[in-house]
Amino acid sequence: PSHSSPTPSPAQPTGSHFLLSFSLRYETELALRQSVEADINGLRQVLDQLTLCRSDLEAQLESLREELCCLKKNHEEEMNCLRKQSTGDVSVEVNACPGPDLRKILEEMRCQYETLIERNRKEVEDWYECKIEEVNREVITSGQEVETCNNQVTELRRQLQALEIDLQAQLSQRNNLESSLAETECQYNTLLGELQNQITCVEQQLAEIRAEIECQNQEYKTLLDVKCRLEQEIQTYRCLLEGGQQDLMYERERTGGTAGGLPTARAKHFHGH
Repeated sequence: PSHSSPTPSPAQPTGSHFLLSFSLRYETELALRQSVEADINGLRQVLDQLTLCRSDLEAQLESLREELCCLKKNHEEEMNCLRKQSTGDVSVEVNACPGPDLRKILEEMRCQYETLIERNRKEVEDWYECKIEEVNREVITSGQEVETCNNQVTELRRQLQALEIDLQAQLSQRNNLESSLAETECQYNTLLGELQNQITCVEQQLAEIRAEIECQNQEYKTLLDVKCRLEQEIQTYRCLLEGGQQDLMYERERTGGTAGGLPTARAKHFHGH
């Protein structure tokens, strides 16, 4: 009887196919994860640059404020100096002709300085607010992108864990199938050894039977030859008996003592042949 090991159905995927599929999925997810991590690192660098830019802008604003304070202080000192000079002139030149109104001139200069300072302050504040808004928008956008990337990384980690669990399950299934295959091969090898021993015993029995048949054939041929010779001798004796029946009867009547010895001699002759 022929024994064949069970083979997997073509419709069912083998363990190697599952392993290859999960390996490809794992490599794809790993590459996507590395890409997302690289994007996150890039966004972090952009966030650091934006933070540095914001710090630089704040330092510039503080410097401009200090410069504005210095200008105000210098303007007040110049105004005080001019007031003192105008007061001294008035006290010395009492009878002099009326000159230009220094108070009005100083007031105009003060208004011009204040207008200029206010304009510069407003421009700086507008520029600072514009930059701060841009930085805040970029920070919000970067934060949203970082959050999205973190969500993607979390999802990828979850998928990676699921794939690792599936991979472990497939590896366990493969080990079980390999163990089952080894056990089946062992059983088939044992059965094959038993069948081989049975075949060897049967062949030995057939050889013995053939030898016995050969011996029986030889004996049969010998017996057949003896039978043929006996039949020939019997036929010869029949012919002799039919031909010499009257002579034998006459001899038996004449010599009763010797009549019983002739068959004995003929019997010896028969056994000799």
